[in-house]
Amino acid sequence: MARVKCSTMSHIKTKRAYLVDSSIYIFRGWHVYDDSIVDSEGNPSNAVYGFTEFLRELLELEQPEYIACAFDAKQTNSYRREIFPEYKANRPPAPVELKSQFKHCRDFCRAAGIADFSSNRFEGDDIIGTLATQLREDGFNITILSADKDLAQLLRPGDIWWDYARNKILHYKDVEKSFGVKPELIADLLALAGDKVDNIPGIPGIGYKMASNLLKKYPGVEHIMENIDKISEMKFRGSKRIQMLVDEHQHILPMTKQLTTIVTDAEFKGPKKDLRWRGINEDAMITMFNRLDAARGRRERWYNLQPV
Repeated sequence: MARVKCSTMSHIKTKRAYLVDSSIYIFRGWHVYDDSIVDSEGNPSNAVYGFTEFLRELLELEQPEYIACAFDAKQTNSYRREIFPEYKANRPPAPVELKSQFKHCRDFCRAAGIADFSSNRFEGDDIIGTLATQLREDGFNITILSADKDLAQLLRPGDIWWDYARNKILHYKDVEKSFGVKPELIADLLALAGDKVDNIPGIPGIGYKMASNLLKKYPGVEHIMENIDKISEMKFRGSKRIQMLVDEHQHILPMTKQLTTIVTDAEFKGPKKDLRWRGINEDAMITMFNRLDAARGRRERWYNLQPV
């Protein structure tokens, strides 16, 4: 399928910043590309290959003036595990062969002149949420590159969520069609239904469809908690049972809402408003490509890239 040029999808003439959920594309490279792709020392570099090829395609296609990559670092002081120690406890650790490639991906961003951010307390989602909020205050529209539905909660009119690998684009108005609620209520949807991927518990018996039905009537978990005794009056089958379940498990909702809400004022190091792409540092890029044992054609495609 031909790749749609995402920037042409918006009719608003304003500055646009591209915020990349890097881990998604690193993991995709790890799974999609063969581990026979190795660096100059014989170590697997398939994740680096996939991630950097994605970045090059994005730069060629969109020619972004402003771009940043958010990375998930080791959470030594996790904001969400302080709230719920079992958060993401169901996930196995990343293989050693993949862990070593994350640093190469960050080093590559720096050689490519792309701003990169991480935090030992907040996740990449929170970094994107904070950057998006600050940039929006400066008149930017935002394009978020991710396959993670959670990040759609950050969209506001003029913004775009772009699952690049599947070539799926959502504007603000499209989110409700896809998820059953507007972006502002996605955190509430996940708080009610839970999120198995992140090991966030939901109310038993409530899935996304039922959660969206409740949120259409009572927009927000706080609103639902204030009106539990009225749920049985709603016109759907089993409303009395749902009222009983919400009443029994309402105590978890304040916690799960905290877990599913992306932080928009996270603290992390780096020039949060200086995201202009300045082009590659050729000396640093040569060092990176020598380390990665990159082919000539791959190198030349990068050397030919220039900021607008």
